[in-house]
Amino acid sequence: MKLLISAGGKGIRLGNLTKNLPKPMINVNGKPILHHLVDWAKKNEFEEIIMMNGFMAEKIVDYFKDGKQFGIKITHSNEDYPLDTGGAIKLAGQYVDSTFVYVNGDTIYDVDLKKMMQFHKNKNSDMTIFLHKSSHPLDSDILEVDKDNKIINFFSKHDKNKKGNLSNCGLCIIEPKILKLMDKEVFNFENYLYPKLINSNFNVLGYISEEPITELGTLERLKKYEGAK
Repeated sequence: MKLLISAGGKGIRLGNLTKNLPKPMINVNGKPILHHLVDWAKKNEFEEIIMMNGFMAEKIVDYFKDGKQFGIKITHSNEDYPLDTGGAIKLAGQYVDSTFVYVNGDTIYDVDLKKMMQFHKNKNSDMTIFLHKSSHPLDSDILEVDKDNKIINFFSKHDKNKKGNLSNCGLCIIEPKILKLMDKEVFNFENYLYPKLINSNFNVLGYISEEPITELGTLERLKKYEGAK
């Protein structure tokens, strides 16, 4: 199984920390966020990582190379120009031929993916989105599910009329057939694709868990995480 990591962000909210570095290369407790994700991938027995690089891609390529020194195969899918999160996945789709996992490159995951994968397979899901109950739903992307965990509504962080508090965490298990819906070159993965999925015949489910996930896209969250460790 392959892990696709969205690693193209500039990290504007992190100020000078990302002046000369792509956001996922910010050092957190001794090593880059991406290095933590590589460790998580190995723990969850991934066969290969596809790093979807954009801003200062060469910094990521120089650090990880082909992954040999990290004990896992790493392939780099580099944008020639910004494609947004969805466009980056579409570009990296050339390396995918079976079930794959997508994660954000600015987030630390402490999730047992084997359990989530078992849920995905048992439910015959086409795409499974990790959800958790958010303490700040007003500034989060929120997904609504029915009694069978099927996704029935998507509310972006900018929507005012939201229902519920199940937050999108940037972790999905995806079947290759979903790539067929990616009919634009540049697009946002959640804002463009999620509404299309809800209005399709695809089986898209929410996996609800309280396992720790820490998004490190702001200085406040970064400092809080480092202090906690």
